[in-house]
Amino acid sequence: MNKKKSKKIIGVLGGMGPESTAIFYHALIKQCQRQYGAKKDDDYPEIFIYNLPIPDIVDGLKEPQKTLNILIGGAQKINSIGVDFMVMPCNTAHYFYPEMAKSITVPFICIFLTTAKVLRANGYKRVGFLSTETTIKYKSFDRDFEKNGIELIFPDKTGQKKLTRIILNILAGKKLEKDKKSLKDIIYRLERRGAEAVVLACTDLPIILKQEDVDIKIFDTVEVLAEATIKYAIGEAGKEILE
Repeated sequence: MNKKKSKKIIGVLGGMGPESTAIFYHALIKQCQRQYGAKKDDDYPEIFIYNLPIPDIVDGLKEPQKTLNILIGGAQKINSIGVDFMVMPCNTAHYFYPEMAKSITVPFICIFLTTAKVLRANGYKRVGFLSTETTIKYKSFDRDFEKNGIELIFPDKTGQKKLTRIILNILAGKKLEKDKKSLKDIIYRLERRGAEAVVLACTDLPIILKQEDVDIKIFDTVEVLAEATIKYAIGEAGKEILE
């Protein structure tokens, strides 16, 4: 394979939040190095990143139609640049994925479907799920995990409120040790309820928590999506990643 000619052009719709988008870009670069030994500038794929501000969606959808319109506009702008496919490193915004996908002509890799397939491939069936209150409330992940045979375990109401506060702190640039401790406690409680692994289904959470911080297996959706993105970009994954 000629690395310099055969890579697809990647479109990233980011900004939700901005710091996690920066981490996702770095994860893409590391995946290029890992998957096919990229070393020089022209070994890497073309990547367009659009940092798109949207109304707050962490603890609710206050303006769903306005938010959808903004996201569709962003997706179409990415589409018009000339990318070969698109990704969006934000779990919560994937509530709008179906309508966004219909609005563009290029493939759009779904973060939930990709994560569910990775969990199934690794043999996990009961998994803790850490995400925003909005993601939990609207269950935009249900279909993808159910069809892959994954049972999800969620924090209780108190744990979810703590988790929301932690996410909002991260978005505000506050990386607090007490938040990390609270997050580890939430994960421990999920493990006691039978979780075999835990999904960080909010792309801001990996900013304060890494695999080495806990004993249970962590699936970071930033890394999962980055790995799938590069596999698709270099032709190691095809349409099966979209279905």
